[in-house]
Amino acid sequence: MTRELQITTGMMEGSPSRDSAHVAPKQWKLLLVGPKPPPIGGSPLTVQAMLAEFKAYSDLQVTLINTSPGMDIRREMTGFNLEKVRRALAILPAFMGRIPFQDSALVFSNDLFTITLLPVLRLIAWVFGKPFYVKPVAASLDMFIERLNPFLRGYLLAVLRSCDGILAQTKIMTEGLTRLGCRNVRYLPGCRPNQGGLEKVDFQQYPFRLVYMGHITRRKGILVLLEALTRLRGEEDLAITCDFYGPVHDEIRREFEKKLSSIPSASYRGEVEPGVSTQTISRYHALILPTYFDTEGHPGVIIEAMHAGVPVISTCIRSLPELITDGENGILVPPQDPVALADAIRTLACDRPLAERMGLASLARGAEFASDVVTARLLGIVLPSIEVKSIEEPEVAG
Repeated sequence: MTRELQITTGMMEGSPSRDSAHVAPKQWKLLLVGPKPPPIGGSPLTVQAMLAEFKAYSDLQVTLINTSPGMDIRREMTGFNLEKVRRALAILPAFMGRIPFQDSALVFSNDLFTITLLPVLRLIAWVFGKPFYVKPVAASLDMFIERLNPFLRGYLLAVLRSCDGILAQTKIMTEGLTRLGCRNVRYLPGCRPNQGGLEKVDFQQYPFRLVYMGHITRRKGILVLLEALTRLRGEEDLAITCDFYGPVHDEIRREFEKKLSSIPSASYRGEVEPGVSTQTISRYHALILPTYFDTEGHPGVIIEAMHAGVPVISTCIRSLPELITDGENGILVPPQDPVALADAIRTLACDRPLAERMGLASLARGAEFASDVVTARLLGIVLPSIEVKSIEEPEVAG
């Protein structure tokens, strides 16, 4: 069954009563078009985090048009299909019926959405004279545009330039869109809630505990990681375990299960419940994400590792160096290189003080990616007249 489009409206908790004898302060109204879990994924979790932060603003009313696909994310769904057509037919009238009563609109948009539905939504907002902002999903919109034929490229760039703002998740995409002539692009990083008060792992504890958390797919480097763990098995002075969390996709299931069964120190732990990812990561000595997706933005799991005070081993692909400074709060290796990946694991497992220092650096680095900080910046852009919360950067224990 597919999931029906959901609309969430209403006064936020703490808003003044309409029956008050006093003049009520203005209620700023934001129309948000984007996916909310389920399924679990980068953009749905970002939307969920921002919705939670919006509740701190008593003068803000948010209407969500939920674009969540509602399909089994473990199955590959590409191109056009009836489910996407059905959702499009639901989104357009929902947007048209609500935009006249809003102060601003913010649309989370992947590449396909950007070239199909976004121009129509932009036109509707223009007709009603409403500010319109787009937040591209992931970090590949500039790459997508460059692959289009000249006509479609010019058409899409004209649409994007007409928006009041493009909120790019990464610095590299901000630079790429600027080169394409989009002078209205602003950098707004990825984010996750900073729970704080988590019990920190003992970095002197044995064995050295690695964790992978995310979708179990080929391009996330799962098989590369399993090869690296296989190479480390024969080293008697190393005590390493690796736990895997996340939905296993069909395209890799058999191969993943077969290779996993041959490594006694590696285990699959199922899927993590929403809201406990950071707490789960905090029980490990390092997060490992050997992705070779060339469209990676700011993976939420890396930000969660920062909030947990855990170093990260990942690859030097696309935007990841924006989050991880090699040798400071983690280690970056070339993509699809099991030898380099094994070396990085060995480095941290054999030098626990280094791992602990990187964990502290990771915690400090994560402050700018906290969802309250990023949401305040977002509101300052899409609703510039709203009173934005002043966020103090948390102190990091040394």
